[in-house]
Amino acid sequence: MSYTNHSSFDVDAVITWVDGNDPAHAAKRANSLNGSKDKISNKLSTGHLNTRFLDNGELYYCIASLRKYAPWIRNVYVVTDNQVPDFLTPEIQQQYNIHIVDHKEIFRSYEWALPTFNSMSIETAIWRIPDLSENFIYLNDDFILCSPVNKNDFFQNGKVVLRGEWRPMISYGPLRVKLNNLFSRFVKKFLGITRSLNLLTQIRSAKLADFKKKYFYSPHVPHPIQLKTIENYYKNNPEIFEENIKYPFRSTNQHTIQYLANHLEIKKESANLIPADDALMINGETDIKFTINRKIERIKNGEIKFLSLQGFESLGDQSQKKFRTLLNQMIPPIK
Repeated sequence: MSYTNHSSFDVDAVITWVDGNDPAHAAKRANSLNGSKDKISNKLSTGHLNTRFLDNGELYYCIASLRKYAPWIRNVYVVTDNQVPDFLTPEIQQQYNIHIVDHKEIFRSYEWALPTFNSMSIETAIWRIPDLSENFIYLNDDFILCSPVNKNDFFQNGKVVLRGEWRPMISYGPLRVKLNNLFSRFVKKFLGITRSLNLLTQIRSAKLADFKKKYFYSPHVPHPIQLKTIENYYKNNPEIFEENIKYPFRSTNQHTIQYLANHLEIKKESANLIPADDALMINGETDIKFTINRKIERIKNGEIKFLSLQGFESLGDQSQKKFRTLLNQMIPPIK
């Protein structure tokens, strides 16, 4: 069955994925990390941890949920580093319009930035995917759709639909960044919690779009992006593009493409802003049994459209089994 879209405008999905369990990829990552220890400025202390590269099978549910609940999506692009997920056979790729895009394709003419193990650097270049639709949705591989969605959930009358809330701008000076890094090391070592400084990257992205007093905070949700908006920005500011892709591991100097795109759209009044009431995150490092069971009930009750499943490997065996059972009930297999 082919999912070709014949409506007035096409929408593609872009997913970044890595199989950090692959010995070849792990060896390449370790070699790059050893060679760059003294070259990376303001490296995020948790940016190279193995948990950032683990593959727990979320990509399967991500793609299967897209094809179940958003069959109008024209193409699904999976951006990888010389890897192909085992379940994406050539037959499955053809049947469901799934395309594997290697880093070399989106970093063409910028090969000096490879190899990279930094999702923020990779995201910065996703707009360079050949034949990408003008309207596309960017997802991490741990995003799962839980109920049917349509184009109006992401794009309405030439505008993007952004989920989140306004927050006051916080100043992140060198001292605050350093203290945050120290705190991140502490909570990871003693509490097993991985912090990403996501707020910093959102604020930095808003500032690039000339927001000074407040920014539009977005939780972990799929991000609708208009290609021309981000393409024009980087073509007019090539030094910002090159600065952001140069880090092989996460740095506190970086911004994030989806949050930059959000604020550029808000600035030109091309965004509809709504609360993120239909989005939910489950985090294996921070959620306890009670909160996990409560969130499962919300999913079962149909309250949630967008699920972000983080730290799955940190969930207990019983919770993992519950989730896999739930996902298998909601999402038919790809075959």
